[in-house]
Amino acid sequence: MSTGNRHVARGVVCALAGGICWGFSGTCAQLLMDDYGIPATWITCARMVIAAAFFLAMTALRNWKGLLAVFRDWRSLVQIAAFAIFGVLLTQLSYLYAIGYTSAGVGTTIEQVGLVLIMLYVCLRSRRMPRIREALGLVLALGGMLLIATQGDPDTLAIPPEGLAWGLVSALALAFYTLMPVKVLKKWGSMLVTGLAMLFGGSAASVVVQPWSMPVELTGGALAAFVAIVLVGTLGAYMLYLQGINDAGPVKASLLCCVEPVSAMVLALVWLQTPVSVWDLAGCAFIVAMIFLVTEREPKPTSEATAVDALPGSGAVYDDPPLFAGRASVLGYYTSRPAVREDFERVASLIDVGHETFAALGIDEGRNKKYPSSRRLMHSIKNGTTHVVEDGDGRLIAVFAVSFSPDKNYARGIEGGAWLTDTNAVPQPYAELHWVSVDYRARRRGVGMFILDKADQIARAGGRSSIRADVYEPNAPMQKLLEKHGYRRCGIVAIRDVLGREKRRVGYERLLRTRSRGAAGSEEESE
Repeated sequence: MSTGNRHVARGVVCALAGGICWGFSGTCAQLLMDDYGIPATWITCARMVIAAAFFLAMTALRNWKGLLAVFRDWRSLVQIAAFAIFGVLLTQLSYLYAIGYTSAGVGTTIEQVGLVLIMLYVCLRSRRMPRIREALGLVLALGGMLLIATQGDPDTLAIPPEGLAWGLVSALALAFYTLMPVKVLKKWGSMLVTGLAMLFGGSAASVVVQPWSMPVELTGGALAAFVAIVLVGTLGAYMLYLQGINDAGPVKASLLCCVEPVSAMVLALVWLQTPVSVWDLAGCAFIVAMIFLVTEREPKPTSEATAVDALPGSGAVYDDPPLFAGRASVLGYYTSRPAVREDFERVASLIDVGHETFAALGIDEGRNKKYPSSRRLMHSIKNGTTHVVEDGDGRLIAVFAVSFSPDKNYARGIEGGAWLTDTNAVPQPYAELHWVSVDYRARRRGVGMFILDKADQIARAGGRSSIRADVYEPNAPMQKLLEKHGYRRCGIVAIRDVLGREKRRVGYERLLRTRSRGAAGSEEESE
């Protein structure tokens, strides 16, 4: 078996294991509520706070700069707080109440009806009717829910009305959970968003219900069940599913997680001896078939999308609905690409923004404020040196250039220090970063760090072992950003124009022996 096939096989196993772990979590919750009398509100608060501590600790270890930076973005914090209440908290609480009034299998199965709500939302947003397979999925979802609720007798309700009501609330919450955080997930990553949402939601719920005042005793089996919910049903399921996403892809992994309601129903039957009727099994089969129908299509590939982070229950916006692609969305909030001829006017205006920023910093560029000329800029666009950055809505918000040609100014040497690599070495060891400019409305949102990370990638792809930049000495914001990213201040570079006039700038260089982690941070503009 080839390495690629082994990885896919591992991904399949991990995705299945993750779905089974989520089903196991519901069964443990049913055990705690039915056998030990532990309230759903207590389980929700404790589970969310402990999980939040884990996710935030993991985020701090992987990307502590991003963890700090998100607190400077109040818009993202408001979105995460709303997601915490109406997505995470409502999902957790309604799901546990649905299980408490019915069973783990029935509650988990009814919750999956939320996928139909997501599909209907996509249809409304796209102003179209459901496609045949989507309409069939809707029919199967309603039919499966009807079979479970009536046990085959449409004149009676075989499950408690409260159980059906909470199940439908959990389905609605699943839709909120999937649709609300799309933009912040793209921008900050699932580990950070999940941790903050669980922290906000768990803290808010704790203030209201005061779980510390509840007479809960976690001893013996109750303690084991709660630890299993946290370690296996939350943290373990998340990490297993993340591995499944990385190895098998998001669509295949999301389909494999259809095992969740099945595993919850089987575990409740075998372990807790919860009665399961033929109607329950038929309803479960209908809803599992519905999941396959509404998540069947592979999403369109997205430029520079990276499978780095994944969030249980999240969705991603693709050009061709259905929107829901399973429990993981793996898009980057910002993307970059080589500029094309049609970008010329916008690129020129972004570079003008950079010149305006220099003026605001008190930098006298002299004749350089007309640099680069239109001819030079168009030439740079044609040869692929200039790159643009787009936000999640496809708007051009920044520009930068990475050059591989020797710089005669660098060849003349550097005062008060030395470059980290040999300027005269053959082949040339360094690339050069120039023309970094970020639009006013996109500042302090991580764009600068994104550009530096992309420039690293471009330099590596070009076979270079370092990347250099030169910065006006009064441009302290850009110098701080470069140093934060790992650039070393090497000395003073004399930049001469065609008439021999000289400008002095600070030379920076960064070795590319190891891969840097891009993080959100403060940024400004520079040459």
